[in-house]
Amino acid sequence: MSKTYNILWIDDEYDHPEMETFMIQAETLGIILHGFSNFKEGFAYLNDNLNHYDAILLDALFLENENSETVNKKGLGASIAKIHELKSKKVFPFFVLSGQPTFTEKENDILEANNLKCYNKKNPEDVKELLHDIKAESDMQTDLQIKHENQLLFEILNEYPNSARDTFIAIFRGLKGFDNHFDDQLYFTQLRIILETLFRKANACGLLHDKCVQVNGNQVNLTESCLFLSGQDTNHLKVTCSVTHFPKLIANNVKNIIHTTGAASHTSVVDITENIHIQAYRRDVNTPYLLYSLALQLMDVLIWFHKYMKSNNNIAINKSYWQDIEYDGNGNKFETAKIVNVAANGWASVLINNSTKSISVYKGDVTNLNLNTGDLIKFTVKDSSQAQNITKL
Repeated sequence: MSKTYNILWIDDEYDHPEMETFMIQAETLGIILHGFSNFKEGFAYLNDNLNHYDAILLDALFLENENSETVNKKGLGASIAKIHELKSKKVFPFFVLSGQPTFTEKENDILEANNLKCYNKKNPEDVKELLHDIKAESDMQTDLQIKHENQLLFEILNEYPNSARDTFIAIFRGLKGFDNHFDDQLYFTQLRIILETLFRKANACGLLHDKCVQVNGNQVNLTESCLFLSGQDTNHLKVTCSVTHFPKLIANNVKNIIHTTGAASHTSVVDITENIHIQAYRRDVNTPYLLYSLALQLMDVLIWFHKYMKSNNNIAINKSYWQDIEYDGNGNKFETAKIVNVAANGWASVLINNSTKSISVYKGDVTNLNLNTGDLIKFTVKDSSQAQNITKL
């Protein structure tokens, strides 16, 4: 898996056909150029996506904003000032590429003041050197090192809101020792939001029932969603799935994340200070390692789900496994199963709970309903392991 570098590129001619060769040359080296024609739009987008970009490439002369009519030095000056202003949030290596002789062949006040070299876009060797330098300086950035070390995860996170990527970068920085001070309230909420996004994706491809993501209109019930994808009956929504999507370890990870972060139902803000278990834990163990462990579990869940969703993307087939749960007047659940055996004494048996529990069928019911091996029946089970209220289907 090759390394990728996402570069903010400000050039009023970034989409000109003559720039296509440069963009292709960059892309072959894993450098993805995201072009903007002016300072205002480019840096507004950068400000909202700081952890997406690894470096900044500037033309010498470009538009200051979308309403500017002529290119000038103001855009370059404003860009450099903004880059310095952002240092408290993130340090970006930045470069200047131009074909203007006033920048490439003469001394220039802006370049000298910022100790910058201007690479000549008309000189193939300069362009080659620029691309090499972009990679070399970007590789020194901690955030990019994190993304490259965990490339599969961050490629998957491109399909999630930007906040998901920011959350994991912050956590990896903590693991590297840069910042070990985390607010449980903030980051537990962020983990739940990422999990909610995963469940919405599961619903979009038919793996998760609509009822699980339409609680009170549009809320995701995390606990019910986990039960459904684990092949278990939901507690309140009266739906289940005949196929178990979550393997046991994935299901355990998801349940642990949900219950430890205090999200018994959905992702509305949960006050961690009211969680007596967390507060008792914090009195004895006030470290970020609980958060790290949950985040690492969620990473595995995200990677597993990405692969599983790609292999099970037939919406119609996925929805065919959805089942409604019916109850009798006493609140006993109706089961549906095939007769697996009719014994010599006339009693029969069926298997429920993913074939883990055997239920007996009274020989009188076998005779009266003319039941044979392979017949499908509907029934309830009370306290015993005997089928009741039997209907032959």
